[in-house]
Amino acid sequence: MRNVALRDALVATAALLGLVLIGSGFGRHLDHALFGYLGATLAATFGIAYRTSAFWRRPASAFYGRALLTALRQPRRLRTALAGAGRHVVAQEMIARRSRVKWVAHLLLSLGTLASFAITLPLVFGWLHFAALDQTTYQVVVFGLPLPGHAFAIDGALGFLMFHALSLAGVAVAVGAMYFLIARWRRRGEPSATAGVHIAPLLLLLAVALSGLALPLSRPMPGAFRVAAILHELCVAVLLVALPFSKLGHLFVRPLQLGALVVRAAGESRRACVDCGAALAAAAQLAAVEQVLAARGFAFAGHQRLCPTCRRRLVAAAQARLLGADFQPRLTGVRPTPPKRAEAA
Repeated sequence: MRNVALRDALVATAALLGLVLIGSGFGRHLDHALFGYLGATLAATFGIAYRTSAFWRRPASAFYGRALLTALRQPRRLRTALAGAGRHVVAQEMIARRSRVKWVAHLLLSLGTLASFAITLPLVFGWLHFAALDQTTYQVVVFGLPLPGHAFAIDGALGFLMFHALSLAGVAVAVGAMYFLIARWRRRGEPSATAGVHIAPLLLLLAVALSGLALPLSRPMPGAFRVAAILHELCVAVLLVALPFSKLGHLFVRPLQLGALVVRAAGESRRACVDCGAALAAAAQLAAVEQVLAARGFAFAGHQRLCPTCRRRLVAAAQARLLGADFQPRLTGVRPTPPKRAEAA
């Protein structure tokens, strides 16, 4: 599996490099000042592709991945996947159920980060740039082609959003990261609250956001601007390289939840307990579990087709037979066997 993941990582990195060359007009539209970001992005692409490929190719992950792919060809399942994406990935309602304030902070952090990547990466790859039509008007150019009707004035509302979108996203990320850092500091008595795996990504995101906000603020001061630019590039490079190996890597595992929603959706075939008839998990999910366990030499003699209550009853019955105990309430059909008395010497 490692060799396959390595192959996938090399292919993904090579494909991205090829798209960068083509989309930037073979380097004509690449900004030399952004080469550090480009190198860090290619390194992150390799790490993300390797880790994601290895995880998605695990038997359990692959089962949900295949379910998600089949949903693309079946309208009913596709509706389930899209509805789940809206609730769990975009709206993140699982966090809203815990705390509305925490939900807003998580939205600011996640959507601000995604918006920053969506704006920055096309600029770094040379896929997007702005051509000056005159001293006050710019034209949006994508993949070397000017977009008709997408000229904007610098002093207009669209121009303000174009040139300050990153700053707005940086404010959102900074507010979200600060909220979670403060929340974890308040729970510092709990060992896991201030663990490095939770704190380090938040500190990195906060450093990226604050150093990014320092760029427009320090523009009138050339020396301070150079320091802010170097610091921001260093923070972004560390964040990108650490991305596939940190807690933030869950972003690339999250889509598997949509496959689980498709498998467990209403209307899918479900199994029932062979003893009491209670509803169990989806038939496809149980069949996949049986197949994975059997491939690893586990045999449960049909116990996996019993509900948890019947399994506990089965264990209690076995203990009653072995120990000669009498359980309350009495187990139907189970008679305790009295222990054999030691023979007289």
